[in-house]
Amino acid sequence: MDLRQIRQFMALAEGKYFYKAAEDIGLTQSALTQAISKLEKELGLQLFVRSKTGSILTEHGHRLYDHAKVIIGQFEAAETELKVRSQQQSAEISLGIIKSLSDDILLRVISEFKTRFPNYNIKIIKDWSETLSILLAEGEIDFAFLSDHFLSSDLLELKRDCLFKDEIQLVVGEPHKLYSYKEVKLADLSDHQWVAVSTALDWPEFLARIFTTADLKPPRHVIKTNSLTLATSLLQEGRAVGIASPKLFHSANMGSGTFKYFNVPELRQERSFSLCHRARMVIRPFHTYFIDRFKATLLDRIEHEGHL
Repeated sequence: MDLRQIRQFMALAEGKYFYKAAEDIGLTQSALTQAISKLEKELGLQLFVRSKTGSILTEHGHRLYDHAKVIIGQFEAAETELKVRSQQQSAEISLGIIKSLSDDILLRVISEFKTRFPNYNIKIIKDWSETLSILLAEGEIDFAFLSDHFLSSDLLELKRDCLFKDEIQLVVGEPHKLYSYKEVKLADLSDHQWVAVSTALDWPEFLARIFTTADLKPPRHVIKTNSLTLATSLLQEGRAVGIASPKLFHSANMGSGTFKYFNVPELRQERSFSLCHRARMVIRPFHTYFIDRFKATLLDRIEHEGHL
C-alpha cells in the first residue's frame, strides 16, 4: 500500500460517496472504484459497506483510517518543514483568543516561538468564545483559548484541554463605595453602573434576568465594550462594577489599581477555560511547541501575577 492509495482511501472515507471523493482527488468515479477494490483485494479485507446513503467504513476500515490519518499527518508535517527550510513557503499557526486575555501573554509566547521557528507565522484572532468556537469548527483557525459559558453543546468535533476553572464573581475597584463592604448582596447593586467586556446583544438582558428573578430592579446603566483597557479603567476609577473570572481578570490587570471580589450567590457561575482544537486535526511538531509554551506561560501568569 503506497501513499497514493492511502489518499484515495481517505478521500472516500471522508466523502462517503464515490463521485464526490473522486472529484476531490481528480479521478473519475470508475477509476476510484477500481482503486478501492484493488486495495481491498490486496489487504484481503472489506473496508467499506456500500449503501444508498454512501460508503460506510467497516471495523477494518476504521482501523485503517486511524492509521492513515497519522501517516498523512506525518507526511504533510515533513513536507511543510522541508519547504520552510528551503524558504519556499512559511507555515502558519492561527490562534483564536478571548478578548479578556492579556496581550502580554501572547507577546511572550510569540517571541519565544519565533526564536525557535523564525520562518513560521502566527496569526492571532481576538473575539468572543461563541464566535471563536464556530471559526474553529469550520477550520478557519487551528486552536482557540476560550470560555465554555456561552458555547453550543453540539460542538462535538472540538477537543477541549481544560487549563483552569474559576468561579465568576463581582469585581469592584478601590475608589468604589462598595469596596469597603464586607459582603455585597444583589440588592446592593441595582443602582450602580455596570461594565462588561462583551458586545453581545443579550448581555443587559442576561443581567436583567438575574435581578428580575430575585424581584429586584435591573441596573439601568450597563456599558458594553470590546476593550479590556476601557473596562479595567472604569473599574479602577470606581465608576462601574462588573463580573469577571478573578484569575483571568487579575492576571490581565494592566493598571496599578486595586480590586476586590465578592461572592454574590445569584451571580456565581463556574466556568472552564480551555484550549481547543478540532478532534480530527493532525497536531504537528511546531503546533506542539507553540501550544506547550502558551499553556505554560498562561498558567505561570495566573499562578504568580494573577494570584489573589
